[in-house]
Amino acid sequence: MKALVTGAGGFLGGYVVDELLRRGHEVHALMRPSRELPSEWEGRGVKRVALDLRDRGDGLSHALADCDAVFHLAATTSGTWRSMFDTTVTATERLVDTMRADGWRGRLVHVSSFSVYGLNQVRAHSKIDESTPLEPNPRLRDDYAWTKWLQERVVRELQAESDVEVAIVRPGIIYGPGRAFQHQLGRELSPNALLMYGGLVTMRLNFVENTASLLAECGESPRAAGEIFNAVDPRPQRQYEYARRWRDADPDNRKVIPFPLFALRLFGAGLTRAEKAGVAVSPPSFLDPYKLKPAYADFRYDTSKATRVLGWQPPVSREQALDKTFAEVGP
Repeated sequence: MKALVTGAGGFLGGYVVDELLRRGHEVHALMRPSRELPSEWEGRGVKRVALDLRDRGDGLSHALADCDAVFHLAATTSGTWRSMFDTTVTATERLVDTMRADGWRGRLVHVSSFSVYGLNQVRAHSKIDESTPLEPNPRLRDDYAWTKWLQERVVRELQAESDVEVAIVRPGIIYGPGRAFQHQLGRELSPNALLMYGGLVTMRLNFVENTASLLAECGESPRAAGEIFNAVDPRPQRQYEYARRWRDADPDNRKVIPFPLFALRLFGAGLTRAEKAGVAVSPPSFLDPYKLKPAYADFRYDTSKATRVLGWQPPVSREQALDKTFAEVGP
């Protein structure tokens, strides 16, 4: 398989490239012109495709012509609304438009997100799986959730209107070495201090190597075509369990300060009511109740579909994943 990986220069992209190489595939790494090919890939046959997906031109057509599968990871998690929209949605529109115009036929494996689900419309402690309805009011969510919702809509339209084989993967919160802190814990007061909201919320974590493995499987397996798979590691852990590992990586310096989740919700609801009543307050965005529940409500996660349909199992256990993640976070 000749695979084009968009967003190859990102955190997940590097692992996807490595996983595809390990499986014996030829990899074309699409990276912005300002980024260089990592030295460890140079001797492994990785072809650098220097393109910005947001630009018009025939470069993308040339890149697609050589490939059987596209792993679409290009997106951003932060920045202004405009920059997030351009990098996540506009870039995807360019990719999809080129596929349509060129009559490209192949497998598109798209990396979506759990944030596309309508978690405000689901009761706490409910099971979240691929049948959970999507967010009906994406404009009320944070910019990341909104842009990922729009991005997936573009891909699903391609799936409905063309012969491109589309597989969609919706990972939870991707973590791993170099990305140990996670926003579902709470707020990082400093590199060594964490304000933990609650403590009992089940975190929808997905180890980066497991994510890359599932994406590669979706590119290889004929059974993945037309399917959607959620990706959360088995035996998901609660906030206090993960925070304990974060603290124990440097117990003399790292501090975890619990903050009651009910107090956070009350504070956010009060500020929102005051703002609607005309009081001159500007509550922080994350305290908006419509944004707060998806982040901190406790849910159950059923991600067994990938095993049932593809016969895939996460290659890295929870304990192995934690050991790898926190090996680099020591004192």
